[in-house]
Amino acid sequence: MKKLIKPVIVAAFAVLTFTASAQLNKAYFYYQGQRLITQDKYTEAIHYLNTLIEVDSTIAEGWFLRGVAKYYLNDLQGAKNDLSRSISKNPLFTIAYHYRAIVNNRLARYNDAFNDLEYALELRPDNQELLFTRGGTYIQTKQYSKAIQDYSRVIRSAPNNIDSWINRGIAKLNSTDTLGALNDFSQAIKLNPFYSESYSKRSRLYLEKKEFDIALSDITQAINLDTTSTMNYFIRGLIYNAKRNYSAAIEDFDRVLSIDPKNSLSLYNRALIKTQTGALNAALEDYDILTRLNPNNVLVFYNRASVNYELGKFQNAVNDYTTAITLFPDFANAYFNRSAAKSRLGNNAGAEEDYRIANEKVKKYKASSQEAYLAMADTSKKFNNLLAFDTDFGSGFSEINLKNDINLPTGFLPFIKLQPISENTKTSFRDYKKPFIDELNKAVGKGYQFTYAQPSQQSDYIIDTSVAPAKSVVHFIKAIQLSARNKYNQAVQEYERALGFEPKNQFIDINLTIEKVEMARFIDQFSNDANAVSFKMGNIGNVNNDQGKSTNYIYNEAIDKLKGIEIDLPDLAVIPYNIGNTYLLTEELELALNEYNKAIRIEPRFSEAWFNRGLVRLIKGDKQNGCIDIGKSGELGLNQAYSLIQKFCK
Repeated sequence: MKKLIKPVIVAAFAVLTFTASAQLNKAYFYYQGQRLITQDKYTEAIHYLNTLIEVDSTIAEGWFLRGVAKYYLNDLQGAKNDLSRSISKNPLFTIAYHYRAIVNNRLARYNDAFNDLEYALELRPDNQELLFTRGGTYIQTKQYSKAIQDYSRVIRSAPNNIDSWINRGIAKLNSTDTLGALNDFSQAIKLNPFYSESYSKRSRLYLEKKEFDIALSDITQAINLDTTSTMNYFIRGLIYNAKRNYSAAIEDFDRVLSIDPKNSLSLYNRALIKTQTGALNAALEDYDILTRLNPNNVLVFYNRASVNYELGKFQNAVNDYTTAITLFPDFANAYFNRSAAKSRLGNNAGAEEDYRIANEKVKKYKASSQEAYLAMADTSKKFNNLLAFDTDFGSGFSEINLKNDINLPTGFLPFIKLQPISENTKTSFRDYKKPFIDELNKAVGKGYQFTYAQPSQQSDYIIDTSVAPAKSVVHFIKAIQLSARNKYNQAVQEYERALGFEPKNQFIDINLTIEKVEMARFIDQFSNDANAVSFKMGNIGNVNNDQGKSTNYIYNEAIDKLKGIEIDLPDLAVIPYNIGNTYLLTEELELALNEYNKAIRIEPRFSEAWFNRGLVRLIKGDKQNGCIDIGKSGELGLNQAYSLIQKFCK
């Protein structure tokens, strides 16, 4: 049974005392951060806590609160880093150890979690929340007797703590103390008959005991109390299947998928039931989705092959069996079945070869008595048991096919160029001052300030002719206004006119170069499919046509131009950032990564560079560092970072 531990997250915050009047601002930012966290406004809280930490990095509570906010935003690595800084400022900060233990638990760093909990318990030996969390960590590391001891201590001090009864029941069930587990779940129900989780856990126990009617009664009650729990519908689907009520089982799996369309276990189980009941085409649709969600799962391809075979799609069956064999080369049964499919296609030589290989593998496994492999050689085995909680379903079900989920150009943050923004808008480059930028600021008057920023659709500012701006300035501002309305060709012409008046002005040249890239990218989207420019494993769309060659030439030309400008402006981080973005368009990830590294070295607070570097790392399979980078961009003020963390970094 899969252990679903629900740790008690302590809500108490430390209280700071600010005495000196000069510290009143610190108190304001601290309490604002605390208040916003209690209101679940975590990104806003981080904004205030960033200010507190910048003003005084010695306040342990500031680091702690920011770590808490990041935890609830699922930025686990960022939370751990902040909690560690909090502990370094105050080594006796018990609650920081507790939170870091919970974070380490979720990161599967169980030894680190135990170390934090042990130290916290030395400071507060009878703290119920600490014992509760340690009990959950013991369950996750299969130390069930120790978990039972911790939960028993909590129950002695707080007999009404329902979750402790439930978790102790889980620990007992895994220690084969079924009766003890049943008593604990029943006691939880007695303490609060309106708590869905208690019925859900007891239902799963009855399901394992094959007492299906009682299990059905409990899980139905759990659903009545909580109609949003996908797990409860999933469990009831398993129970209905065990009772051979297949239509009701499919209906419950349908409900799970209506809430969570990518729930692979429900898709897989629904496909199996559809196969068993003869709805082969419907089963095939589910398997098609599963192969995209779980491209490394051998059983998905193996079972889809069987459905294709039954439908007479023998070549498709051969292809799927081949994939299954590639994923698991010792899969003797897949060789047997591929042999049959090849025979139906008239490929007798191929069929005989597969049959020979399959028999060799069977003899090998029988000689070594490897039971696990013998199952893969059992020609009568259909692999059609529904999967429940602890399964050998493969890591593919928890991994994300990032190359299909992150598309260019929409997935990455856009190019950055010199443009006017509201004086109240924050950016990493507000203080970047040069004579040409001063001239631009005078020309647009009050309310706006020229700096490097993401593209803006705002173009209502007016050129102040009373200051007699230079012609290069006038044409530059007109170009920006045209670009904001996607009039790329006219914008390029205005930039070129501006550059004609100041041929050595590299700031004009940067904007002109980026404008040409954006124009090429804009045109490119009409010559290919809507999502043609995307990172997909072995399938990069129509990049080899003439249009693709011409746009790639423009991109490469832009990279060369920007690198030339970079020699004279080595302190301007937007140049390597924009080079990195252009490398993304030519799908050269490693080169893009190098440029983002350079941009961050020049400007460590460059949030867009952190964000895009994080996405590149995710695509390259470096999930840990990718999530750290995206978390850093969120810390620096990019709110969209946390929606990405929610999707890819759980």
